[in-house]
Amino acid sequence: MKVKRGASLTNWGIGGTGSLGRSDERNQTMAYILIVDSQAQFRHRLVRLLESAGHQAAAVATITEAAGILQTEVPDLLATDVVLTDGSSTNLTEQAAALGVKTLMMTGNPDRIIEFDGAGQPYLSKPFPPNVFVQRVEEILAGI
Repeated sequence: MKVKRGASLTNWGIGGTGSLGRSDERNQTMAYILIVDSQAQFRHRLVRLLESAGHQAAAVATITEAAGILQTEVPDLLATDVVLTDGSSTNLTEQAAALGVKTLMMTGNPDRIIEFDGAGQPYLSKPFPPNVFVQRVEEILAGI
């Protein structure tokens, strides 16, 4: 659930329909997922998938943008491509972990898959079917 850093738990800020900044009521089971991927069409597709599954999602293209969001908000899950236009997402995932944010790595690089398997890091290999993405997100959120 999206929490503004420094906010009380009774005053959670909520951005609707993939945008940040608007507030509205929402179901306690809904999660807030931050997507980081340099491909705009892919990002928007993932936002639509998550919203259709009852979650809230925001998407950005760069590590810099995502790091800025993590300074003011705490998503339930960070779904990020490994290699982005402004570098590797390693530092970003460390920043998220320090906040207690769960992480899902996405990669099209087969060499990285071996690394994630060995580390027990949740990942998806691109391309992946839409239902697999939503299922994996929900498994991670549930602690499976």
